[in-house]
Amino acid sequence: MSSRGSKGWLLQRISGALLFITLGVHFYIYHYFMGPGMWGFESIGYGANDLETLRLMAESDPTQARFYALASLFAAPVWKVFDILFITLGCYHGFYGIVANIEDMVTHPTWRPVLSWLTYFAAFILWVMGVVTVISFNPQLF
Repeated sequence: MSSRGSKGWLLQRISGALLFITLGVHFYIYHYFMGPGMWGFESIGYGANDLETLRLMAESDPTQARFYALASLFAAPVWKVFDILFITLGCYHGFYGIVANIEDMVTHPTWRPVLSWLTYFAAFILWVMGVVTVISFNPQLF
């Protein structure tokens, strides 16, 4: 694999497989596991104080309890790393696919590199915005 295209092809396949795994974990934890019952929090890093707070909040307002549970999970360092990996894989996989389509479809010698670099720039901006959001998230502000 000496050419740039074959390395990109291989990285696209690897990122797709890893994205499939991280998407499954993300969906399970954030959309299924945090269901109405909100059971099993101690297995993902909630302490006794957090569980009691969740129980009290669920009695008064279930929506607030769900937000608190997700915000606490989102603020944990392990999940920050996971979310940054998820954002990185998504940005790489999606925007590399767009650039590959540009290289296949755009035949004009001036427009092809311009559109490719604009796509790379947009990917970088969105990646930075996602990473800054994940790193700077503080549930105590809400």
